[in-house]
Amino acid sequence: MFRRFHLLLLPLLLLLTVSNAQAANAVSPSGSKLFIEASLDNASPWVGQEVKLTYTLFFSGTAPQIEDKGQPEHPGIWAREIAPENYIDSAPVTKEGVLVRKAVIKQLRLVPLQSGRLSVTNYRLRCLVPQSGQASLDSRNDVESIVTAPTATLQARALPKPAPASFSGAVGHFTLAVSPESSSAHTGEPLTLSVTISGKGNLDTPPPLTVMLPEGMQREVSATPPVMPSEKGGISSISTKITLTASKEGEFRFVPVKLTAFDPETGRYETIASNAIAIKVIAGQAAVPQPQPQQPPPPPISTVTAPRDGDELAETLVNAIIALMSIAVLALIFGLHIRYMKRYKRHATSQNNPEAVNSSKPTATSTPAPQPSARKKTPASIRNELYEAIKKTGIQNPLGLTSKELGELLKEKKVKAQTIAEVTALLSAIDHALYAPGEASAEKLDIMSRNAARIIAELSKL
Repeated sequence: MFRRFHLLLLPLLLLLTVSNAQAANAVSPSGSKLFIEASLDNASPWVGQEVKLTYTLFFSGTAPQIEDKGQPEHPGIWAREIAPENYIDSAPVTKEGVLVRKAVIKQLRLVPLQSGRLSVTNYRLRCLVPQSGQASLDSRNDVESIVTAPTATLQARALPKPAPASFSGAVGHFTLAVSPESSSAHTGEPLTLSVTISGKGNLDTPPPLTVMLPEGMQREVSATPPVMPSEKGGISSISTKITLTASKEGEFRFVPVKLTAFDPETGRYETIASNAIAIKVIAGQAAVPQPQPQQPPPPPISTVTAPRDGDELAETLVNAIIALMSIAVLALIFGLHIRYMKRYKRHATSQNNPEAVNSSKPTATSTPAPQPSARKKTPASIRNELYEAIKKTGIQNPLGLTSKELGELLKEKKVKAQTIAEVTALLSAIDHALYAPGEASAEKLDIMSRNAARIIAELSKL
C-alpha cells in the first residue's frame, strides 16, 4: 500500500522561476532537478542503540507530489517509521551554488540487532511534477520520475563483555520514577505502583525491571497490557504497573525497582534505581464480632433428669466422647473390609478369565503413544510462524513492512483491532528478545509462544 504525501503548501513558498518539469533520476544535484539524501544522526552506534535515519528530498521549481514506491530494506536492523507530523517543513537551501528547496519526506528509528556493517537500501519515490509549472488537482499530464535514495550504512559496535548478570538488554540513558496509588494499605489488599521509564533509547518494549521489596511485601503476578511509548524532544517514556500485597503491619520505606542498562554516552553498564517510597500497612478491615447472648449451659448427656454434681457431669462427657470414637473406629474397619473384599473378587475374576483382562489392554490400533516434545522454540521461530500465518491472509512479505503498514493491511483483511494490537505487541517483544544479549528466559518464550498460537488461531478464521 502506497502512502501519498502531498506537498501542497510548498509552491506558496517558492521564489524560483518555474523551470522545465522533466526530472532526471539521480542522487546528486548536478544536472538533476530531483534527488534524495539519506542522513544518520549516528553512523557507528552500539548494538541495541537507537539512531535516526532521515530522507530529505531536494527539488527546484514546482513542488512535486510524491508517494512511496519501495520500502527500505534493512536486514539485521529493527526499524519503525516516525509519524509524518514530526517532519520538518520545506525550506530553501543552496546546493553546489544552486538555490533549491528541501523537505523531509521520511524518518526511521533504527536499532541494530547485530554488530558489523549494516545497510538500509532500496528506498524509492514516485514523483509527479506538473507540466504547467503550477500545482493542480489534475495529475494526468504530470511528468513522472522515480528517484532512488542512496544507501545508509551503519557500523554497529558489539556491547562490551562480560555483561552484568542484572543487565536487562536495554540500551540508552534512562531514569526511573515510581509513585504508589496510596501511601497506606491494609494487610492482604492489593497496592498498585506506577513505574515510568524515560530517557533517550528504544522503549518500544518495556525492559525487565528488578523488583526489590522488604520482608512482609510480595509482588502479585499481573498481566499489564503493553503501553506504547510517547516521544517528546527526543526523549521517550513508557509506563507500567506493579501490584503489591503486604502480609504484615508496619511502616515500610524502600526503593522498589532497579534497571541495569548499557549507556552509550559513557560506554558502560549502569544500574539506576527509582526513588524511595513510604508505605504504611495497617491491620485488615475484618468484621467486628457481635456479642452473643449468654445461653444456659446444655444439660448433661444422660437419660437421668436428676441433678448431678461437677464430677458426674465430666465423667458423662468423657464417656460420650469415647463412645463416639469407638463408633468411628468400627466404621473405618468395616469400610476397609468392604474395600478388601471388592479387590479380592476382582483379582479372582481376572485369574479365572485372563482374556477379559487382556481385552481391557490397548491393542495395536489404540491411540499411539505421545510423541516426544517438539524442539525448543526460539524468538526467531515464533516470528516465522506468525509471518507464515499473516501470509496466508493474503499479505505478502510482512517482514518488509512497518508496524503501521502491517496494521493497515490487516485492517483491510477484516482482522479485529484487538488482534492487530496483539500482533504489534508480539513483534515488538520478539524484536526485544532478539537483540538483547543472552537467551530469552523460558517463561518469556512460553508467553510469546502462547500469544502467537492465539493470534495464529484468530488469523486462521479469516
